Amino acid sequence: MEFYLNGEVLDITLEGEKTVGEVLRSFEKTAQENNCATIAINVDGKKIEAEEFDKVATQELRDDTRIELTAVSQDSVAQAFKESSEEISKTVDLLLELPVLLQSGSNSKVKDSITRLADAVDNFCHITALSSLFPEKFGKISVDGKNLSEFFADFTPVFNDLNGAMESGDTVLLGDLAEYEISPRLKALAAAVKDL
Repeated sequence: MEFYLNGEVLDITLEGEKTVGEVLRSFEKTAQENNCATIAINVDGKKIEAEEFDKVATQELRDDTRIELTAVSQDSVAQAFKESSEEISKTVDLLLELPVLLQSGSNSKVKDSITRLADAVDNFCHITALSSLFPEKFGKISVDGKNLSEFFADFTPVFNDLNGAMESGDTVLLGDLAEYEISPRLKALAAAVKDL
């Protein structure tokens, strides 16, 4: 059997495991003890979806069985939040320059700033999804007294307004949203996760 974790081959010794499921349960126990969680499973080159797990788990191990796992650790999620916090803070600095850029007609810089905003928020949402695997550590994150779900539920209409302003070419609204609505929220978000 070949066993890979995050792309690295691991030399593991079986302790009586005879099926794929027994190997996976053994790994999961070790992962939990080390504050890690499995986020993807591939067996013999095929990604295993949740509804297929029970069937695959009964497969007998063979010499050529290849199990590939992708896992994240609580520490790696905390580090990702810290890096995201730094990126969001840099994005805020760019957004605060947006009104001046709009007035001077620097459309390519405006577009770059909005793209960076979208990428930073998308990355943060991905990290938030991973953080849900470790509720004891990350379940109490609060931004201005709101959990992350509530924060983003309140933030979504502002993004919709931003998108509308971009589509209609309303540069005044675009600048106001960036400076007075989005930037303060992003500052609070960055502050909430920078020291996890």
